[in-house]
Amino acid sequence: MSIFQQACLCENKNRSFALIHIIESRGSTPRHSASMLVTETGETIGTIGGGMMERLVLDRTRQALADECSCVFQGRMARQGEHAVGSDCGGAMTVHIAVYPRRPSLILVGGGHVNRAIAQAAVPLNFDVHVLDTWQESLDHPDMPAACHRIYGNSFTTLISDLPLDDKSLVIIATNHQDKESLDALLPRPARFLGLLASSRKVHHFKQQLQQEGVAQEQIARLRSPVGLDIGAETPQEIAISVLAELLLAIKGAKKMASGKPEAIHADEVKMATSVAM
Repeated sequence: MSIFQQACLCENKNRSFALIHIIESRGSTPRHSASMLVTETGETIGTIGGGMMERLVLDRTRQALADECSCVFQGRMARQGEHAVGSDCGGAMTVHIAVYPRRPSLILVGGGHVNRAIAQAAVPLNFDVHVLDTWQESLDHPDMPAACHRIYGNSFTTLISDLPLDDKSLVIIATNHQDKESLDALLPRPARFLGLLASSRKVHHFKQQLQQEGVAQEQIARLRSPVGLDIGAETPQEIAISVLAELLLAIKGAKKMASGKPEAIHADEVKMATSVAM
């Protein structure tokens, strides 16, 4: 499989990868023009010449994939001095590591009015959208974007148990009458963001129930609800914008913290500021 075939496969399966290119080469180096690809699971295709240079470039690439941030690596094939990699060839290389992160995985539990509006707004923002429902009619609704992954099942508990969630997943619950069932199934699972579309009264009731059921406080604290920035939204489309704004804030804030940049304003602070302004 070629580098570009593997890149296409990663893109189609929404897996992150990095393309490594030699952008400058001076003196005696194994390769003067070459590329290679590294997947999020560590698989490699191609070579930039092997040896200590490639080994250190691969170490830096794994870190770049974890940080979701492209970078430039400079190495001198010497044993001492700046950028030395511990070999004796005497040449030098500059390598660009271009990271292509996964699209944000957005799981919409329920295919009703609001989640359809969220899906419509999320697809152009490059989210990888999955919609779950126990009603096939909701999934087949003409307003549901064609690019969504539509997942049907007999219960939300079963649907959620089959999801490959991880610490980068974004989840919004907005069902007809199965919010608590969905919440029970999701709280033990990993996710970067777990939001529930509900009134403050309903959220308070759910949290009381969870405490009485012995759910750990740190798990309950993961729940973001009422979800969405407080912009006075009423229609499904307005609510969708408020929810996606909070999701983008969560994503961008995490990336800023990972790169060492100043921390983004927290969603609660934005909600408070908006409420005061209104």
